[in-house]
Amino acid sequence: MKNVLKTLSFNTFIPFFYPALMLPLRPWRKKAINMLNFKEGDRVIVPGVGTGHDLPFIPDNVDVDGIDISDVMLGIGKIKTKAFHYPHNTKLHKMDAEDLKFDDNTFDKAILSLFLTVVFDPRKAMAEIVRVVKPGGEILVYDHLFRHGAVPQSVAKTVDTVLSYSFASVTRMIDDIIEGLPVKIVDVKDGDPVGFVKGFLLVKNSK
Repeated sequence: MKNVLKTLSFNTFIPFFYPALMLPLRPWRKKAINMLNFKEGDRVIVPGVGTGHDLPFIPDNVDVDGIDISDVMLGIGKIKTKAFHYPHNTKLHKMDAEDLKFDDNTFDKAILSLFLTVVFDPRKAMAEIVRVVKPGGEILVYDHLFRHGAVPQSVAKTVDTVLSYSFASVTRMIDDIIEGLPVKIVDVKDGDPVGFVKGFLLVKNSK
């Protein structure tokens, strides 16, 4: 049921109030994306690309694959992509982030902006993203996630159980999401004026 409710949310009211909600975060989102060390020719995956809020801040000389499960948000994103003529090569696909249709070790970078708090199963989605990123590749997580100890586990679990039936959860722990995956956090920066949102830069272990 909660998956159905989330899918309905992202195909109905969220696409219309989301742009106003994201407007104050634009400069912070840009700073977070700049944490990535882009190189010419990089292939970048953007799960939960939505209406394309990350696209203006991605360098011109890379290839971008944006994915989303929302037809409405993807439709808006495609209109914006054509209207603004982003210099980077951008392709938008309807796809479930928990079941990516890409081969292992395909991408050099991944950008997860306000994604892990809304995806149905963040651990499964993160595992898929790590799978398709190359060894040594970078993953940016820009989201309202906590580290262990920041919120009491009993409080976090109670709140998360309630919010899991809405379109977002605000008490997920990034340490739990990446536990057991071949990645490490190498940098953390504030992602809004009060530090509720953070930018986490992760690197996939090299073989």
